[in-house]
Amino acid sequence: MKVEFAICLEKAEQGDAESQSELGCLYRMGLGVNKDEAQAVKWYQKAATAGNTKAQFYLGRLYEEGLGIAKDEARAMQWYLNAAQGNQSLAEALKANITLTSINLSYNPIGAKGAQALAEALKTNTTLTSISFRYNQISDDGAQALAEALKTNTTLTSISFQYNQIGNDAAQALADALKTNTTLTSINLKDNQIGAEGAQALANALKTNTTLTSIDLNDNEIGAEGAQALTDALKTNTTLTSISFRYNQIGDDAAQILAEALKTNTTLTSINLEDNQIGDDGAQALAEALKTNTTLTSIVLSYNEIGAEGAQALAEALKGNNTLTSITLVGNNDDGEAPKPIDTFCKRNKALTQAAELYALFLACFPTETQDAYLHLKEVTTSSTQTPIVRFFQIARKLPDDVLQGLAYHVYDQARDFIPSQAKASAANKLLKQLRKEDRVSHKMKAK
Repeated sequence: MKVEFAICLEKAEQGDAESQSELGCLYRMGLGVNKDEAQAVKWYQKAATAGNTKAQFYLGRLYEEGLGIAKDEARAMQWYLNAAQGNQSLAEALKANITLTSINLSYNPIGAKGAQALAEALKTNTTLTSISFRYNQISDDGAQALAEALKTNTTLTSISFQYNQIGNDAAQALADALKTNTTLTSINLKDNQIGAEGAQALANALKTNTTLTSIDLNDNEIGAEGAQALTDALKTNTTLTSISFRYNQIGDDAAQILAEALKTNTTLTSINLEDNQIGDDGAQALAEALKTNTTLTSIVLSYNEIGAEGAQALAEALKGNNTLTSITLVGNNDDGEAPKPIDTFCKRNKALTQAAELYALFLACFPTETQDAYLHLKEVTTSSTQTPIVRFFQIARKLPDDVLQGLAYHVYDQARDFIPSQAKASAANKLLKQLRKEDRVSHKMKAK
C-alpha cells in the first residue's frame, strides 16, 4: 500500500487529476498513509477544480461534515451540483453515442441524481449492452429511475446494482421492469437491503420473464419467506441457469422447499447457498433432490450448519447423480473440507461431462455424407486454430483411462454406423490411434 501511495503521490504532483482524487481518498481513509482529512481536502480540491466528479462529490461531503475544513453547507451543495453536472454530461454523451457497448461506473459517487440522468440516456441509447453501477450510492430513487429505463431499453443485457443501498421499493420497480424487458440476461443485486417483500416481487417477475439467465441476491435480507417465494418461481421459470442466495438467512425450511423445486426444474445449473443457517435437515432434502435432478452442475453450501448426517446424505445422493461436478462444503465440519466420497463423485462427474463434450465434438468433426472424414481430420489436426477436433484431443488427453477406454469403444461403434466408406472408417481408426497414445486405450480395437 505504501508503494501505491508513493506512485499516486508522484503522479498527483505532476498534475494528474485522477491521481489527485485517489490521493485524497487515501488520506481520507488512512490507506498507506496516516489519516489526514486536511490533506484529503487539499488534493480533492485540486482534482475537483480540474473537473474530476468523484473528487467534487467527496469534497462536497467534507464541506458538509466539516472534516479537514470548516463546515460550509453552501459550498458543499455547490460541489455536489458540480458533480451532478458531470454525470449529466456523461448522460448526454450516451444519448448521442452510437458505438459504446459497455461502461463500468463502479466506485463513483454518482448518487440518485446521476443515476436518474443516466436512466434518461438509457431510454434512447441503442448500443450499450452492459453497465455497472457498483458502489455508487444510487439508493432507491436512482434504481427506480433505471428500472423505468429498462422497460423501454432494447439492447442492455447485463446490469449491476451491487452495493447501492437498494431496498424493497427499488426491488419492486425492477421486478416490474423484468416483466416487460426482453433483453436483460443478467442482473446483480448483491450487497443491498432487499428484504422478503422485494424478493417476492422479483419472484413474481421471474414467473413470466423469459430472458434472464442469472440473478445475484447475495448479502441481502430476503430471509426464509423471500427465499420460498423465489423457489416457487423456479418451478415454472425456464430460462434461469444461475441464482445466488449467499448470506440471506434462509434456514432449513426454505432449503427444503428449494429442494422440492430442484426435483422438477430443468434449467438451473448453478446455485449458491453459502452462509444461510442450513443444517442437516436442509442438506438431506437437497440430497434427495440431487438424486433426480439432471441439470445442476454446481452447488455451494459453505459456512452452513451441516453435520455428518447431512454430508453423508449428500455423498449417497451423488452415487447416482452424473451431472454435479462441484459441491462446496467448506466451513461445515472441523477440517473445512467436503467428505472424501463427495469429492470422488464430483471428479467422476467432471470426467463424464468431458467425455460427453468429447463425443459431441467428434460428431461435429466428422461429416457423414458430403466430406471425406479422413482428409478432414488430417486437415484440422495440423491447423493451429482452435477447431473442434483440436479441442477434442485436448480433452481426450486429460480424461481418466477408464473413461477414455469406454468412450473410445463408443466412438468407434458410432463411427462405424454413420461412416460407411473405407476412407471414412479409416478416420475412426486414426482417431483411435491418437487416443491410444502412451497405451491409454486398448490395442484390440481395430477398424474392420
